[in-house]
Amino acid sequence: MKKLLFSTLVFCLFCQFSSAQSAGKNYEYKNGQWYTGLEFVKSTWYVSNGLLTQKAPVKIDSIIDLEGHWVIPPMADAGSSSIQGNRSAANMAKQYMDEGVFYLQILNNTQEGRKMIQPLMNKANTPDVIFTNGAITCSLGEPFLKFEGPAQDVPNPAEWSHAYDKIKTGRKLLGDAYWFVDNKDALEANWEKIIAQKPDVLMIYLLDAQINGGKESKGLSVDMAKAVVKKAHKAKLRVYAWVETGTDVGLGIKIGVDGFANLPGHNWDGSGDPARFIISNDDLKKLAKKKTPVATLLSHGQSATPQPAVKEFHSKMFSSLLRSGVNLIIASDDPQRTLRSEINYLNGLSKQNGPDLLRILCENTAGAIFPNRKIGKLKEGYEASFLVLTDDPFANILKIRASAFKVKNGTLLK
Repeated sequence: MKKLLFSTLVFCLFCQFSSAQSAGKNYEYKNGQWYTGLEFVKSTWYVSNGLLTQKAPVKIDSIIDLEGHWVIPPMADAGSSSIQGNRSAANMAKQYMDEGVFYLQILNNTQEGRKMIQPLMNKANTPDVIFTNGAITCSLGEPFLKFEGPAQDVPNPAEWSHAYDKIKTGRKLLGDAYWFVDNKDALEANWEKIIAQKPDVLMIYLLDAQINGGKESKGLSVDMAKAVVKKAHKAKLRVYAWVETGTDVGLGIKIGVDGFANLPGHNWDGSGDPARFIISNDDLKKLAKKKTPVATLLSHGQSATPQPAVKEFHSKMFSSLLRSGVNLIIASDDPQRTLRSEINYLNGLSKQNGPDLLRILCENTAGAIFPNRKIGKLKEGYEASFLVLTDDPFANILKIRASAFKVKNGTLLK
């Protein structure tokens, strides 16, 4: 009966908010258990002008009794690839919102993909989105085949090697989904074109860069990676790096990248020695000190399971990163899905880390995507965006999907 009454209350609130919220009215949310970043504390919060406050406004237009439900910030995906270029982008955006994911960073989008989805986003009922645009790599380096294969009518990755001679000469999406930068002349020739496409953040590829940087199927050389980061920072652009080895992480730290889009060994198949994927203790300390965002992206290893070695290695890596205090964030990089696979996989690696996973999902990732906005926390003066949950996410992080209702910038979402 209590759940029925609460559902009825939410429906009534939606009708009320939809007609009155734009008028700038003030709302009191009482008897909720609010996430502090460490624990849940029963308290009362107010929404005024789309912001959170614990100072009661002079006039309160409506009081909402949360009846002991749990309140958390919205989730975020720092590596979404399921919306861009998707004809069902509107449906995927709705799915993200339904699951409580309000903030997205789109990786390696094409200009056509951005043009198609940008008008749909950044609204009251759709996620807020930023774009990296095309990745910066070496000639024929990653992610060249990922984009050029389909562009050359070879969509199946299993057939790319057989059609490689055809694919590598086509380059239909050069200067769009990817940029080739092998030397300073190429960087200078392309830089203004890159800037003209107005990326929100840049993506570079460091794939065993110390040994194989600049080689076909790999990524930037060390010198060119350093030059790109220097130019980007001068233009006040952040840079994320896609890496292959633990040494690549160390290089990224040294040249000053602003985040890592994946972890080394995220797609390891369980064969050979995974030692090259291990991030050194010294680099772990540097990552923690700098609070550099690092996307887990370990669920790609599910393709190798039930290989026990893969899951054991990922579990040890995840635990090591948590113990070291690294600023972990979450990313899906799944062309067909939202965050579900990554959340499920991380939960399977360490089921006792509900508080850590919640911080990664809601606080760390949102702050990494929009570092200049007051989001990801339920604090005084922060944007009034939150999820009201019917179950304790600390007890089971998968319960995070069971939201009674959601609020974005003060507006109650149906």
